[in-house]
Formats: sequence, structure tokens, C-alpha cells
Amino acid sequence: MSKAEFAITIGNFDGLHLGHRALIESTLQASNSFAGKSALVTFDPHPQEVLGKRPVERINSRFHQEQLLNQAGLDEVKTLSFTKEFSELSPEGFVKRFLVEPYSLSQVVVGYDFRFGCKRAGDFKTLETLGKQLGFIVQEVPPLQLDGKTVSSTLVRQIIRENQFERLPMYLGRPYGIRGSVETGDQRGRMLGFPTVNINPHVNLALNKGVYVSRVCWQGKQFLGVSNFGTRPTFQKDQDLLETHLLDENIDLYGEIIEIQPLAFLRQVVKFSSPDELKAQIVKDIQQARNYLKRS
Repeated sequence: MSKAEFAITIGNFDGLHLGHRALIESTLQASNSFAGKSALVTFDPHPQEVLGKRPVERINSRFHQEQLLNQAGLDEVKTLSFTKEFSELSPEGFVKRFLVEPYSLSQVVVGYDFRFGCKRAGDFKTLETLGKQLGFIVQEVPPLQLDGKTVSSTLVRQIIRENQFERLPMYLGRPYGIRGSVETGDQRGRMLGFPTVNINPHVNLALNKGVYVSRVCWQGKQFLGVSNFGTRPTFQKDQDLLETHLLDENIDLYGEIIEIQPLAFLRQVVKFSSPDELKAQIVKDIQQARNYLKRS
């Protein structure tokens, strides 16, 4: 029995915005056209973190990104480990080792700005030439334009940094949120009288450090809350955490998958001189959040 023919798309897919969805849709259409299978090849860590030796601000938590990719309707999602040695592969070496050898490759679908191989030497034309030599065709998907802007991860990150969360569904095709499993924290919020549900994003998020009015989504239900994203300088904690106090709700969500959707930025993270000073500020934050929700 012959191996199934594959249509494959390649990229970072940070945020899985509508531009990425267009790539995936083209890949699914291609695989359907020859009754084959579809696959997506991505990288971890982000190539810029290895090449630029600096953390890249990500749109989604690690869990959320994996979930979005796995729910995209593809037959296979393959994450390649991006290392310094990997970055030194020639364009031809990458294609042969990671596309042609593992798959019965029929078609490759890439974005308009796709680059690959050592020093980003390969582009669409390179891939097209390799396809003619190695027996696959290449499709380039043009940029998706919405509201006069090219939909890209760079644009989405910029809008997140500007705290303009109401604009994001236009480019993401969904509300912007951070999804993950609720972890047990230090219980400090509970001791202060403001229990929180905590998510560790496990990546460096593009979200500004600060306090937000937020929406909490869980099993089809929605609650409102006040979220703190960042370190906890009052308690000498330096790990980024998303902590959310639910307004008017007291439910045990430990171990549950939830999504926190920031609605409005309230203030920056501040180091307080004492837990009592922090507690007084939390009371103000909650009141400010309620005022915002009344107006909106």
C-alpha cells in the first residue's frame, strides 16, 4: 500500500491569527484536491530566540498555542526543535531532511514572507526550484489585508502592547485570551482576602505587565475579574504569572482549563511596602474594575 501524499505548511504560527488560518485552509484544500493528508511544521523555541539570543514576546501561552494548532483540522502537527545546529542547515538540507524524507511530499504551502535555511537564505523561489528537483509543487499564499493592514503576528503583538483588546478579534478571529491550567499558588491572595486563580503561560507573553479588568471563560461560562500579570515584587517573586480574582464568584478552579481575556488596562505592577498597602490597592483596583464594567 503506497504512503499517503502530503500537503504541508511551515512557519512559526504564533497566535494563529487569520493570516495563519488562510495558510492552513490552503493546505487543507490542497490535501483534499489529491485525497491526501495535511501537516503543519513549526518550531520550538521560536527561531529568533536562538538566532537573536533573546526572548520573543509570544501571543499565546504554550498550552493555548498547542491547543489551537491541534484543533486546526490538520492530520498532523510536527514541532521541530530549533537549535543552533538546526539553524545552520542549508535550505536544501532542511527540505530533504525534514520534508522530503519523513513525508511523501506532494505540495508545500508557505506565506508571502517565508524564509528558511542558514541565514534565511531560502525563499519561495528557492523552494520552487527544490520542488522541481525533488518532485513537489509550491504554493505561496498572499498577505491577508484587513482594515488596510497586513495581518501578522507583529501587528497583533503591537495591538496587545497598546492594550487595544477590542481590536484583536478582527485579526485573530476570536477574542484575545491566555489559556491554561489553573495552578496552586502561594495562597497569598487568599490570605489577603482576595483568592486568585493562577495561570503560568510558560512563555514570555507580549501582554504588558500590569493589572487588568478581565473576563474568565470556563466550560462555556463567563465570569468577570481583576487580573494581575507579571512578577510579584511585594513578595520578591520574579516569575511571570497571571493571577485573577473573580468578582462576585467563589468557585474552586484548581486543575481546570480556563481562559483569561483582558478587557482594559488599569495600572502597572507596583512594589508595595507591606501586604496591607497591597490589600488597600486591590480594593481600589476592584472598585475601578466595577466602574469600568458599569460604563461598558
